[in-house]
Amino acid sequence: MTDEQFDRETGARLIDLKQIFATIRRRQWWIIGAMLVVLALTAVAYIAAPRRFTASAVLALDRRVDELTAGQDTQASLPTDSPTVDTAVQVLTSTRLAEEVVDRLGVSTIARPASGQPVTSLAARSSAISKVLGNLQVKRTGVSYAITVSFDSTDPQLAAGIPNAVVDQYILDQRGDKEGARGREGKLLADRISQLRGQVIQAESAVARYRAATNLIDVQKDSTAVQQEISVLNTQLAGAQADQAAAQARLSALRSSSTQSEASNLLRELRSQQAQLSAQRADLAGRYGALHPDLAKIERQLADIDRSIAAETSRVRSGAQSDVQVASGRSAAIRSSLSRAEGGLTAGNAASVQLAELQRNADSVRGLYQTLLDRYRQSVAGQGTDQSDAHVISRATVPSSPTSPTLTLFAGGGLLAAILAAALLVLVLEFFESGLKSRQDVETQLGVPVVGSIPDLKTVPGVSLPRNDPMGPANHLVEHGGSVFGEAFRSIRGALRIGHADQIVRSLAVTSALPGEGKTTTAICLARSAALAGQRVVLVDCDVRRRASSRTMVGQVIGGLTEVLKGEISIDAALIHDAASGAYILGQGTSNSADFDLLVAPAMQKLITDLSSRFDLVVLDTAPVLPLAEARAIAGMADGVLFVTRWRRTPASAAQLALDMLSRAGANVQGAALTLVNVKEQARSGYGDEMMYYNKFKQYYA
Repeated sequence: MTDEQFDRETGARLIDLKQIFATIRRRQWWIIGAMLVVLALTAVAYIAAPRRFTASAVLALDRRVDELTAGQDTQASLPTDSPTVDTAVQVLTSTRLAEEVVDRLGVSTIARPASGQPVTSLAARSSAISKVLGNLQVKRTGVSYAITVSFDSTDPQLAAGIPNAVVDQYILDQRGDKEGARGREGKLLADRISQLRGQVIQAESAVARYRAATNLIDVQKDSTAVQQEISVLNTQLAGAQADQAAAQARLSALRSSSTQSEASNLLRELRSQQAQLSAQRADLAGRYGALHPDLAKIERQLADIDRSIAAETSRVRSGAQSDVQVASGRSAAIRSSLSRAEGGLTAGNAASVQLAELQRNADSVRGLYQTLLDRYRQSVAGQGTDQSDAHVISRATVPSSPTSPTLTLFAGGGLLAAILAAALLVLVLEFFESGLKSRQDVETQLGVPVVGSIPDLKTVPGVSLPRNDPMGPANHLVEHGGSVFGEAFRSIRGALRIGHADQIVRSLAVTSALPGEGKTTTAICLARSAALAGQRVVLVDCDVRRRASSRTMVGQVIGGLTEVLKGEISIDAALIHDAASGAYILGQGTSNSADFDLLVAPAMQKLITDLSSRFDLVVLDTAPVLPLAEARAIAGMADGVLFVTRWRRTPASAAQLALDMLSRAGANVQGAALTLVNVKEQARSGYGDEMMYYNKFKQYYA
């Protein structure tokens, strides 16, 4: 991307203040007209608007309402907070309060039906309520506890009467609501107290009957004695269980063969004797053998000792077993006594729990009865002492001057509306204007350099042209070569280097996207301008349908381009000399049997080549590109193309499409020219550098 393209794209993305001011200048009469219309409508609306009056009353909510009786209605003594003020605002704007105000002042005072229109009482009341709600304004004053009540009306008396009636009715309703609430509370308390009185008697009777039925005269004392008995039995049971465990241990020890010798002294002696005899037997058997006579005696003694040991062991075991049985029986007896004591304690506790429940129920009912009785006495004592928690700070007075319509508001609003309407109108006009307005538009949107801007002579100061004369611009060019109109074509020639040693093109096709864009006038004037500068120039009319160049410069042509291409006449015979400028014209004949295919045939290419060798510049006036195919073919045969687009009239999309077609046809577009530019409007709007040039030109040559 080149630096020029980057700058162009960057500029397109940014807000172009110069472009905005240029648009404003260009559309200034539309803007002024739209603003004048809106301001006039605003003035009419101000004059026709009815005069309305507004009056206000101020109401304040007390932070705390003093109680006239001690303990009176704790809810009424709660401090006023911000939500309370907001709630009061909602109440002041409620339908119920509006209905009460209408009934208080009377329907006829608020709703006055138009003469000749009968209105029923119900409809009149509904209309009055709607009027009160629609014109009533209630708002909190800052963060204070003051509320401003305002009413807007065409009647100043009504504007002051409604706010006063609203605040008075609010205070009256508050007092009435409190009195009604206290009366309802007293009735409810009386009914509830009557019910609770019977419940208290029933609860206390139930406690007395249960005490008599369960013999629970002193539950605390009986419970303590039984608990002491259980404690003693638990101690005895622990001792008996220890003795039983000891006896069981002794019995287990006797059953073990390793500890039987320690059960009694007799067993120890018998074991000792048994050991001695066993030692003697072993000694005799070792000395004398198993047949020694003393061994039989020793064997008999050992048998007697074994029998004695077995008898003693059986006796000891029987004694230990008896001890275990005695200890077990004692433990069982103590456990039975403990179970009976615990059962008695459990039964007493169960009875006492039921008694305690009955007692708590009786106490609860009695306490609730007493509380409601005290509250009822306070409610009765406070009847007739209720106060409103609001008071009037200031009452509304009859306004002496209307509050609307406001001149400054209408003026400011009308001016703003006028500006918005003018801006919207300009946006709509710009949106529906698809034409190219400046050199920057053409180069940015089409990507083609602009080689010149050709002014509309009707807009050039001091220029007067004959009406309906197609040769007027061409003749003006000849007669006023130094004019701004002539400078436009010199600019085109300079950009294309026509007449210079490095001339870019010898054959130049002048074409446009659509008809009526000044293409033919541009071709004629460019040919004359080059011829007046001393160049050998020929203008070729390539539009076989309209023959615009031929009709404009010559009129009737007997033999022209078509006849030359057919070979019927020579080029020299067909050329017509323009005496005013010195240029030559190869026009279109009047034959109705024109062959359109000749223009795209090789003969046409050869003709252009021959003319280029004979003339310094060959100007080809072609048909429009979009509707006709031969225009694109001829443009491809020429050395270059001058693309003509009409200022603010040619749609950019059509021009872009035409350039695409020319590119596909192989045409070499050298540049574009803006035609029929309104120099006054463009100078006023500031579009394009060429208008700055025009202003300087006019100042210098004036």
